[in-house]
Amino acid sequence: MSSLAAVNSPRTDDVRELWYTRCPVPTASSVALSLGWLEKEFGTSGIRVNSLRDGDSDEVKNAHFHHRLKGLFREGGNIPPIWAKAQGQDTLVVALTWVDERQAIFVRADSNIRKLPDLRGRNVGLPLQVGGRVDFARAMSLHGIVSALILGGLRKSDVAFHDIVSEQTVLSNTTVHGRFHQPELDALLDGRVDAIYAKGAWAAGISTDPRLRTLVDIGAHPDPLVRINNGTPRPVTVDRDTAERRPDIVARYLATLLRAAQWARAHADEVVDIVAREVGREADDVRAGYGAALSTSFGLDLSPLRRQGLALQKNFLLEEGFITRDFDVDAWIDPRPLALARAEVGHD
Repeated sequence: MSSLAAVNSPRTDDVRELWYTRCPVPTASSVALSLGWLEKEFGTSGIRVNSLRDGDSDEVKNAHFHHRLKGLFREGGNIPPIWAKAQGQDTLVVALTWVDERQAIFVRADSNIRKLPDLRGRNVGLPLQVGGRVDFARAMSLHGIVSALILGGLRKSDVAFHDIVSEQTVLSNTTVHGRFHQPELDALLDGRVDAIYAKGAWAAGISTDPRLRTLVDIGAHPDPLVRINNGTPRPVTVDRDTAERRPDIVARYLATLLRAAQWARAHADEVVDIVAREVGREADDVRAGYGAALSTSFGLDLSPLRRQGLALQKNFLLEEGFITRDFDVDAWIDPRPLALARAEVGHD
C-alpha cells in the first residue's frame, strides 16, 4: 500500500470536486495543468478538478483572493493568501515555491537619476487599485521600492509617492496580465513620475525600450531576503477543512506538483513556452525575466529560508497597513501533506 493510501482509505463519497487557481506567473501548478496531470490524477477517483478562472460568478473567481471556497488549492503570490489569513480565512500553507524574477526600478533614459541615492526628493509611481480586496499591486510595488530605497541608504520619507489609479480586475482566462504594469509605465514616460517598479517577464520586456533605463534589479541581489516580495516565496495554500478531512487528497495534489517540478528540470524549452502563455509575454522576455535556472526552480519545500521569507513579507504587510491583524506564520504552515507527497514521489 502506498504512503498516501495509508493515510485514508481511497474514498470519494465526501469529495466530488476540487478547485485550483494559480497566478499568471511561473508555478508548478501551471506546469502540471499544461500536462493534464491534475485532471488525470483525480479523474481516476471520480473527482472533478475545476479552474477558478472558469467559475460562473465573480464571487467564485475572487476566491483567488479571499480563499472562501472549500476544496480550493492556490499557488501564487503571497500577498492575497496572507491577507485572507489575516481576514480570518482558515487556510493552511502546505508548500512554498521560490522562482526568482527580475524586480527592477526603472527611470527614463534621459533622467539624471543615475544611482539609487539620486531618488531623494523624486516622485515615485505607486499603483492604487480601487476595489474591495487587498491591493496586491500596490503592496508589491511598495515593497520593491522600499527595498531599493534601503539599498540606496534612503527611507520612504525621502521620496514622494504618486498614486496611479486603476480598477481591480476579476480573475479571467484573458492575457491582460501581460500588460500588468502598463499604467505605471505610462506615468513614467509622460513625466508624471520619475521612477517605477516592475517585475518578471514584463520588466524584462520593457528593459529593451530605449526610452527607459534600469536603475537597479533587486531580483539580482545576492541576499535572498532582499529579494522578498509577492513572488518570493510563493505559497501553496488549501482550506484547513479539506486538509484535515482528506490529507490524502492534499498529498496527492502536492505529489502531482512535485512530479511536474521533476519534469520541468528536463524540459527547459517547454517550460519557457508554458510560462510565456501564463504571463502573456514572448519567450525571450520569459528567459530574461526569470533567468536560466527557471526550469529547475519549481521545487516545493518548507525550508527555514522560505518560512523566514514568508514571515518577513507578512511583517511588511502588517507594518504598511495592508493587513490589520497579526498571526503566527509558523502555525499557519502544516508540513505533513508535503512529507506524505515526498514519500510517494520518492523526492528527497
